Amino acid sequence: MKPTVASLFLAAGSVASAAQTISHQAVNPNAVTPIATALNHISLIELPEQIIRAAVGSDDFRIECHGNTVALKPLKQGQATNLFVWTEHTQSTYEILSPGEISRAAFVIDETDARGISKPQAVKPDLSDFDVQKAANTLVAQAMLESKAVSSRSVKDSKDHVNVRITEVTRGKDVLYVRYTVSNPGKHPYRVGDPQVYRLTPKLASEHVVAFKGMQIPEQGMSMFGGVSADALVVKEASISDRDLNPGQTVEGVLCFKGGDEPNIYRFVFANDEIHPVDAAAVL
Repeated sequence: MKPTVASLFLAAGSVASAAQTISHQAVNPNAVTPIATALNHISLIELPEQIIRAAVGSDDFRIECHGNTVALKPLKQGQATNLFVWTEHTQSTYEILSPGEISRAAFVIDETDARGISKPQAVKPDLSDFDVQKAANTLVAQAMLESKAVSSRSVKDSKDHVNVRITEVTRGKDVLYVRYTVSNPGKHPYRVGDPQVYRLTPKLASEHVVAFKGMQIPEQGMSMFGGVSADALVVKEASISDRDLNPGQTVEGVLCFKGGDEPNIYRFVFANDEIHPVDAAAVL
């Protein structure tokens, strides 16, 4: 057994009965395979090819990919979901059953038999944009359920040009999902483009940043950090309800970009509203 798989079993707890619940089957991309699970136990899916990516429909299950093996562990009772796994030449679909009795759980599903995989020339080399976007949308929707509100009570809106408020943040694996609103109290339309995102590093000690976690910082409040250096970040995903913002309207958007577990200052810079800058800063 591979060392990484063994370490996963040790982390999961008791595996004394694993040998009694190992099943062997060929890969079948046209079928949905049910997988019985149990709390505090890991189920393994072993495929005949290197795994490219995997997507699970609920944060109540943790998945990890190691070579050609997917490790699946339920975190809560009472939740069922689905799982998609892509390899170089095929896709496998699974229905993950709600955690139940250990005696019925699947410890290892061995699908290393490659007879269900078509020859490479008969298979599309890449996933369609639709499939990738569908999986991404599912993950984002689940992540937003774990969102944290961002306070902007110290920020005062302008009465004559566009305002931005940061409203929620959700931490995913190595990424942040940020929800924001853009309002237009002015007298002319404004076109909302995707903002440039910067991570700001203050000159003062990091405890000053931690103290303001979960808060939007007004422009005049940035001086408390004693000056900052800025690093531009790549926005991985961006979505907004409407880009054409007429006077009196408010729209909502969501951004996804790389971020860590530690709180940092982030600045979101939009296109100017005529001569007025449109931006917001928050500790997330």
